[in-house]
Amino acid sequence: MLTGSTAIGDISQLCQRWEALQLQVHPMFVLCTLEDKLRVQPGDLGKPTLEAVTAEIERTYVDKVVPDLGLVITLYDILDVSGGYVFPSDGAAHFDTKFRLVVFKPFIGEVLVGKLKACDKQGLQIDLGFFSDLHVPDYHCPEDYWFHSQDGLWAWKYDGNDLFLDLKDDIRVRVMDVRFHPVPNEVERKGNENDPNKHPRGTTDNPFSPMTIIASVKDEGLGMISWWGEGEE
Repeated sequence: MLTGSTAIGDISQLCQRWEALQLQVHPMFVLCTLEDKLRVQPGDLGKPTLEAVTAEIERTYVDKVVPDLGLVITLYDILDVSGGYVFPSDGAAHFDTKFRLVVFKPFIGEVLVGKLKACDKQGLQIDLGFFSDLHVPDYHCPEDYWFHSQDGLWAWKYDGNDLFLDLKDDIRVRVMDVRFHPVPNEVERKGNENDPNKHPRGTTDNPFSPMTIIASVKDEGLGMISWWGEGEE
């Protein structure tokens, strides 16, 4: 199970043309065809070509975010491998490859179910099990939602009662936006020496997420699944 995600900052070697097809398993996963020139390390040249190329694809892509494409879940298959060129002063072999990846990128308007991971006055954070950079900002909550600062939880004022959104319970949300963020440059990683309150990006105080999903709980049927008389999905 994937627990985090990393950005692929340099995608200059990626083929600019890629094909995305919906998998029958779930629409939030897509099957993407990519072409890349992979560099197989000298230490792996003793392995069968397909095994060495597979390992390099998985090392380069799996559990990484490809900008504008999504979070790579796994390698689906390899369609073609050719080349194996060794350039002067470089002991590695370079292979032209074509392969398919299973990628997580939900479409706008798609409904997802996850666990309520955390919340504060700014909104909710949802955990899908393999991806947790899913946020419901306060402006995507209904007007009768309010933040109970004493308990640190959001609640829905319904028929004179407060229905709390309890952590770790199942919640249903609708995707409003999928955002990709550039990898922090050296200045951003070091922070601002003149402003001690501005923490470097990629740290605990200012974490970096290469991909975030913005969602809403405004529509009927959204919010905590227990409110709608349903069991766990």
